[in-house]
Amino acid sequence: QEEDSVPKTSEEEKTKAADSWLKPDLKMLVNLEEGGISKEEIQQTSEIIKTTFAEYRIEVEVEKVRPGPTVTMYGIQPGWVRKYKRVRVKDKNGNPKLDSKGKPIIAQQEDNTRVSVDNILRREKDLSLALKTPSLRIETPVMGESLLGIEVPNPNPSLVSLRRVMESKKFLNLSNSAVLPVALGRGSDGEEVVFDLAKMPHLLIAGATGSGKSVCMNAIISCLAIEKTPSDLQMLLIDPKRVELTPYNGIPQLIAPVVVETDKVVNLLKGLIREMMDRYRTMEEVGVRNIQAYNSKIRSGKMPYLVVAIDELADLMMTAAFDVEQSICRLAQLGRATGIHLIIATQRPSVDVITGLIKANFPSRISFGVTSQVDSRTILDTNGAERLLGRGDMLYQPIDAARPTRVQSVYISDEEIGKLVDHWKAIPWAYKPKIDLHVVGNDSSLLPEQTASVSNAKDALVDRAIEMAQRHSKLSTSLLQRRLRIGYPRAARLMDELEDMGIVSPSDGSKSRDVIISSGPS
Repeated sequence: QEEDSVPKTSEEEKTKAADSWLKPDLKMLVNLEEGGISKEEIQQTSEIIKTTFAEYRIEVEVEKVRPGPTVTMYGIQPGWVRKYKRVRVKDKNGNPKLDSKGKPIIAQQEDNTRVSVDNILRREKDLSLALKTPSLRIETPVMGESLLGIEVPNPNPSLVSLRRVMESKKFLNLSNSAVLPVALGRGSDGEEVVFDLAKMPHLLIAGATGSGKSVCMNAIISCLAIEKTPSDLQMLLIDPKRVELTPYNGIPQLIAPVVVETDKVVNLLKGLIREMMDRYRTMEEVGVRNIQAYNSKIRSGKMPYLVVAIDELADLMMTAAFDVEQSICRLAQLGRATGIHLIIATQRPSVDVITGLIKANFPSRISFGVTSQVDSRTILDTNGAERLLGRGDMLYQPIDAARPTRVQSVYISDEEIGKLVDHWKAIPWAYKPKIDLHVVGNDSSLLPEQTASVSNAKDALVDRAIEMAQRHSKLSTSLLQRRLRIGYPRAARLMDELEDMGIVSPSDGSKSRDVIISSGPS
C-alpha cells in the first residue's frame, strides 16, 4: 500500500489506475431520524405572534411556516393601520346630501395604510418576551415573497445527519456537476444547503469554543473524502490542537500526515506556494488558464485539487504571524486557478487574527455562536452571530450572497469518521499523483550552496553600506532604505552592523549618525 511499492507505469496505465479507487459506501454513515416541531406547537406559536402584535395595535397575518431542524421560520404579512374619519356624503353634482331635517348626512370612511416594517422590528423584544426565548431573528424578505421572516427556536432541536443531506436530491444534482461538492447542513426553511468548494473558493470559519466549529470542519473533510478519490483531490490538514483532525491519518488523500507542530507550518505553506507556481508554469506551457481547462485538455497526468484545512489559525498567528499571514494571502490570491482551496477555522475572530488582508481574500464565511457583537461584525461585517444557539447553529454567507443565511450544520460522529478511515486503509491503493512540498526543517537544513548564496547576498549588502559610508559624512537608516532598496528591518540591522564595526557613531535618537571612518579599506 505504500507509494514506493507501486511500479512505474505508463501514463495510460496511470490514468486507468487512478480510476480504480473504490469509494466508500454511504451506508457506513448513520441515518439519524430527524425530529421536528409538531403542528400544534406551530399553531400555538402563530397565535402568540398575532396576539402579541395585536396588543400593540399592529395587525399581522402568519402566511407561511417553514419548520427547520433548529429554528422554525414564520412568514409574516404586515397588515393595515385602519383609521376612520367622518365625511359629508355628496350627490352626483358634488353637493352635500341632506336628511329629512335639512342637515348634511355624515358617513364614516375607512382609511387604510400598510403597517411599516420598522414598527414590526421595534417590537422584537416584546415578541421575544411573549415567546419566552432570548434568541429571535427577523429578516425581510424571505421565502421569495413579500413576507417578513421571524425565526423562532424549536423546543426540541434535531440533529442533521451527513448521510441524509448527502442522499438528498439537491446534493446528488450538485455532485454531478460540481468539482468539490460539500454538504453543509439544513437551513431554517428546511431546505438542504450544499455548495461547491471550487466556487467559494476559500472558506473562513469562526466560532466560540463548543459552538460546533470543529464538527463542521470534520463534516466538510469527510464529505470530500467520500466523494473524491486521491487522484482527484489531495489534502493538507493542519491541527495545532492535535485531537481534531489527527483521526484522518492514514487515508490516501493526505499529502503528508496531519501537521501538529506549528514550527513546520510555515515551511509547508511555502512549499505549497512553490507547488502553485510550478502549476502555473505547467499551465503556461500547455496554454490554458485554469486547472479545469488543463485537466480537460490533458487526458493523462491530471492535476489533483488541493484543499488546505487549518483548524486553529490563532495558534499559528501567535507563533509566526507575518509569515503565516503572507503565505495564506498569497495562496488565497493566486490558488484558485491552480486548484488550491483553503478552509481556515479560528475560535478568536479578532482583528489581530483575522486581519484585513485575510478577510479580503476569504469572501465565503461561516460564523457559529460568538460572544459579542464585535466578533460577529469582524467575521460577517454584520450583527447576529452573537444570538446563535450553539451546537451547530451557524450563519453562512457564500461569495454570491448579499447577507448571511441561518443553517444547522450536519453532524458526523467519531465512529463514522473511524469507519471512513478504516475503509480507505483496507482497500488496495491505486496510483495517485505525488505532490512534493519540499518540506524543510530549519535554515540549517539548506543545501551548502544555498547557504553560501544567502551569506554572499548579506555580505554584498554590507559592502555596499560601507561604500555609502565612505561617500557621506552622515548616514541614516532611511538613506540606506532608499539607496539599497531594502525594508526598514534590514536597513536597521545593517546600521547596527556598521556600528559594531566602528564605522558609524552610536545612535542619538532620530538624528543621522556621524561616519567615523570615511576613507580607507573597510
